[in-house]
Amino acid sequence: METLRIMLKKYNGWILFISLILILIIIISLIMFNFNKNEFKIHMEVIKEVKDNYNIEINYPVFNNKSLNKKVSQIIDVEKNNFKEKIKKDNNKSELNIDYGYTVKDNIYSVHIRTYSYIGLDNEFYHNDEIIYINALDNKEVKKDDLVNDEIYEVIKDDCKNYLVNHKNLELYEDSMIDEALNNLKDFAILTFSEEEMFVIIPPYKVSNSEIDININIAYSKVKDYLNKEYFTFTEEDKTVDNSSTNKNRDLSKYKDKKLLAITFDDGPNYNVTKGLIDELDKRDARVTFFMVGNRINSQTELVKEIYNRGHTIGSHSYDHKRLTKLNDNNLKTEIETTNEIIKNITGEDVKYLRPPYGSYNNDLLNKINMSFILWNVDTEDWKSRNKDKVCEHIITHASDGNIVLLHDLYQTSVDGALCAIDKLKNEGYEFVTIEEMAELKGIELNPHNAYRYIK
Repeated sequence: METLRIMLKKYNGWILFISLILILIIIISLIMFNFNKNEFKIHMEVIKEVKDNYNIEINYPVFNNKSLNKKVSQIIDVEKNNFKEKIKKDNNKSELNIDYGYTVKDNIYSVHIRTYSYIGLDNEFYHNDEIIYINALDNKEVKKDDLVNDEIYEVIKDDCKNYLVNHKNLELYEDSMIDEALNNLKDFAILTFSEEEMFVIIPPYKVSNSEIDININIAYSKVKDYLNKEYFTFTEEDKTVDNSSTNKNRDLSKYKDKKLLAITFDDGPNYNVTKGLIDELDKRDARVTFFMVGNRINSQTELVKEIYNRGHTIGSHSYDHKRLTKLNDNNLKTEIETTNEIIKNITGEDVKYLRPPYGSYNNDLLNKINMSFILWNVDTEDWKSRNKDKVCEHIITHASDGNIVLLHDLYQTSVDGALCAIDKLKNEGYEFVTIEEMAELKGIELNPHNAYRYIK
């Protein structure tokens, strides 16, 4: 007994010490668990349905917050159900697209969810917008009325009117109808906030027959007094896009007589994926072509500028990814010219290349649009497989000098697969160039009103 008592006395202190350490570890783990549970996170998920009479493509945000995800799911369910109800007895091809973009100012995320559909039987377009504001500090939704003072709508009304008047590509309603609409901006205008400026988004059919959002930039110097200082800070002058320093041109002589591939990425930009892609391409002395969707660009102007400055080619993939062959002349003009204007405001250059959504075009479209149509002859179907190895293998198997490869920088698996293929094909003597560079190296002029599936 005496021996046991001595042993207990000897080890009791250690047992107590170890117990305290274990308790501390448990407490820290619980704190970290709750912290991670409340940490703001956002990533994209995709739903695609391809049937004989309809296509559905939904790119939607997923948050680290159940109530926010539930809200997004409800929006998607309502739009899908409405769409499927409309096409029950419709054997014509119809389309539903739901997409989103977001801007960030300080800790406020403005997440803009857009729905647009085409009903084949009625030749009808439908458009809807939803906006969710999230405070990243507590991962909770914030109401617009908590972010802005109502007086802001009176302050921005003249800027909105001036924008509309100066954009001749919009088929505007009568002045009296526009004035009436602008007097009620609060009822329908969507406000989003980036680090550089605020955007006023006017949905279609409010002031014109256009079928795309009207996106108006507003300088913070004009509106900062009407924004809630609890959420927004202004410590420097408004930023401007500076394109004075670019690395666009490179010496192409070292690629002469090499096997060339033009890898192209559609539907972006998507910051979380695209930024990493261009960093990795730099390491490999590889350049690609991005066909960007206009409604994604304004929220990522700095990234688009960086893509341009690193020497990649930027083309248009329309503003809203609509099937261009279904649009009337005015809406077609708006889809093309709006996107080209957004890109030119960032790069300072005219946009020469168009990839029509779904690869859908005809001679009438070729004649109407003064751009070169860039298609593809290698379709990785990366959106379907979402498999890095399959994407990599498909590019390698179908590699041939002058080919144009279709990918999407919405998906990390597409980027990983493309980089895998670049690494392996470089060992086989391939170089990776933009559409523009390939044409120059091949001595081929890419003419407007023509379509190209490869450059050989």
